[in-house]
Amino acid sequence: MVTPLNWGLGHATRCIPVINNILEHNFKVIISANGRSVLDLEQILVKKVEFLG
Repeated sequence: MVTPLNWGLGHATRCIPVINNILEHNFKVIISANGRSVLDLEQILVKKVEFLG
């Protein structure tokens, strides 16, 4: 589970390479976030991960 904080887009964007690395190792990724960060992550990682909340 990856939970980027809603303290600006920097937290969410810095999580993207980490999430992609986890996916490359065939793990399931679940993201729990809110606000603008979740909207941006949904657009970038559509159909690659599961979103909660």
